[in-house]
Amino acid sequence: MLNLARFKSAPAGLIWFSLAAAALAAGGFLFVRGGPLRRPAEPSLRISSGTFSSSLDSVLKAEGFDDGARARVSSALAKKLNLRRLRPEDSYTIAYSTWGPVKYLFLTKELQDYYLFPEDGGTYSLSVRPVQVSTASAKASGVIKSSLWEAMTAAGVPPALILDYADIFSWSVDFLTEVRDGDKWALAWDYAVDPAGRTVSQKVTAAYYDGAENGRKDAAEYAGAYYGSDGKSLRSMFLRAPLHYRRISSYFTHRRFHPILKYFRAHEGIDYAAPAGTPVSAVASGTVAFAGWKGGNGNFVILRHASGYESTYGHLSRYARGLRRGKRVAQGDVIAFVGSTGLSSGPHLDFRVKLNGKPLNFLKIKYRSSGGLSGKAKASVAEAIRSLGD
Repeated sequence: MLNLARFKSAPAGLIWFSLAAAALAAGGFLFVRGGPLRRPAEPSLRISSGTFSSSLDSVLKAEGFDDGARARVSSALAKKLNLRRLRPEDSYTIAYSTWGPVKYLFLTKELQDYYLFPEDGGTYSLSVRPVQVSTASAKASGVIKSSLWEAMTAAGVPPALILDYADIFSWSVDFLTEVRDGDKWALAWDYAVDPAGRTVSQKVTAAYYDGAENGRKDAAEYAGAYYGSDGKSLRSMFLRAPLHYRRISSYFTHRRFHPILKYFRAHEGIDYAAPAGTPVSAVASGTVAFAGWKGGNGNFVILRHASGYESTYGHLSRYARGLRRGKRVAQGDVIAFVGSTGLSSGPHLDFRVKLNGKPLNFLKIKYRSSGGLSGKAKASVAEAIRSLGD
């Protein structure tokens, strides 16, 4: 059965052809000049469809298109579509007449339908229109019993949204070390589905995390960013940590016994134990002031940030491609990878922060919001959070 909804904005000729095919397939008559045309013995269309597990050329060859026809189809589509980027999630449909000729061909990729119609001379005309999607909203909430991932998965939250949720609160909650049994969570999200029922987009609109470690943190989306019920941006000047780590092997202290030098000295940073090769991210936006070998620190990076802050990253195995002095980096950009170079007893990141040259205990730096809302915008965010309930 033809899906006529797909042809709402198609050329008039295709609409006429589709209606005719539907009428004939239903056992009716089609009136043309000279009288009614009875339904033929065979169906008027043969439909072939599938997805791109291989190239467009391979698909067309399997469908019986000769070299010339394949070249003409590819040439017509290439005007609007990068044929090298067809993926298994992209689909195609080809309609043939009972007598063999192709009546139309269309591809669906990234919410766009690409229609091809044969013309005289063997060429094809191309029509592009957006796929019609439907939108909806959903909510979920729960209590932590083992991990945030398991709690949200059990409640039916899509995996991609769990990651988005964790990203939203990444400046204020460390989900590796600060999650406790009994912590509460909730989120609301909007999503869109295509005619085939596939989710094509989804976005967290409001959320909260009520934890024993840090209390309640909440957020709602406004103009592409997330803000708390107090109107302050959830985006902080600093990330909670520069990497995903297994444990903290050494804390900020003025008297620490060095495992290699075998004497006590100050350790004005945090050692994050992590496997070699773990990506290391910039904790704040800034400029690379140094990237190279620095004695006992091994491979070393210094970043300069706004307001007199500086962060350093030591014992690295290697640097991110293109990292060099003077390069601007954004918060969260990968700048290097964990190693054990220099004076090091095992893979870890020696991470330090200074303010105007004075060492700071990074774990005690207070959350610093990067902006805020007021008036109607702030009220809108607060209402979205209230709609989650307690």
